[in-house]
Amino acid sequence: MNHLPKYDGTIHPNEWLRQIKAQCTIHINYDTYENLENMTLEVARLLVDPLINVNDVESNDQLLTTLKNNVLFKIFLKSNKQKLRDLSYKFNTDGDDDESTVEFLVKFKTLCDNAEIVDIDEQKFYLLHTLDIKYHYKYSRQIENINTFDELLTSFQDFIIDQKCSIRNFYTVIIKHVVTGKYLSSTSDRYSDDSNGYVVTLSNNQADPSCQWQIIDRSHNFNDQIHYGDKFELKNQITNRYLCATKSYNSPATNNQLVHTLNSGHHWTVQFGNSVDYDGAWKLNDKFSLLYDDGSAKPLLRSHDAHFNIGDKIFQEVVCHNERFNENDEWCIEFFSKKD
Repeated sequence: MNHLPKYDGTIHPNEWLRQIKAQCTIHINYDTYENLENMTLEVARLLVDPLINVNDVESNDQLLTTLKNNVLFKIFLKSNKQKLRDLSYKFNTDGDDDESTVEFLVKFKTLCDNAEIVDIDEQKFYLLHTLDIKYHYKYSRQIENINTFDELLTSFQDFIIDQKCSIRNFYTVIIKHVVTGKYLSSTSDRYSDDSNGYVVTLSNNQADPSCQWQIIDRSHNFNDQIHYGDKFELKNQITNRYLCATKSYNSPATNNQLVHTLNSGHHWTVQFGNSVDYDGAWKLNDKFSLLYDDGSAKPLLRSHDAHFNIGDKIFQEVVCHNERFNENDEWCIEFFSKKD
């Protein structure tokens, strides 16, 4: 037989006997033993710590009862409960790798099994407290109506994925125009000599570095979640200029408000679709609109199938407007990177 574990109080009796039985199943000799249960019992009794008296044990069930009545098992249960209290999920959004959620949940399940915690409310309590306290309220609401352990484990995985999809302060994002499938981009071309701004357009190529924009919310801390209704600046990572709009100049193709980049930042507000009241967290793949915060009407960022030329270059127009919201005002983020 392969190496068989001795029982010394450091493993749950049920798991220990299961391992013994598995080996006996492989190696059973029916010339010596009447059945698998007899072989398992005889082998198991030889592997129990001598300080635990199992001489009068006549069945596997009786063996388990004897082991569970021993003080070592009571210490084992308390020890695993303490391990559950000390357990924490190493989750972060700063760019470092966090703990594998699957490995963590396997560890959590094993500790619950070892501590014989079967009450769903108690399981919820321990799993909730593996998270940083700032996540407690949100996750506790998510698991209020959960009634099974499997559902609880699934909810934890979903919660972690959801947190990883959050758009956060100082993330660099690629902003996609939903209707055209193209990406918001900045260039080094000026609209005109007197406009003092640089062209903002759409690019076909997601990998184009000019499509990378950093979200900067100076009223929040690094890595804080961005919520709908928050104000922030958008800084292009290639030109180092900020996305802006102006009423002083008209867009070249449709005479809407000109959108350009400047060396100083101006605020934008993210809105969930056309919902002005929604204040949830901004997430990857959400469809949203961007409002330019000019202190009054807050025009919407829009693109459409309108083009203009500067010299021999053709650009797709990006504008701001105060018209009714439509599909041309929808954007989404399909990719982000975390600041180093």
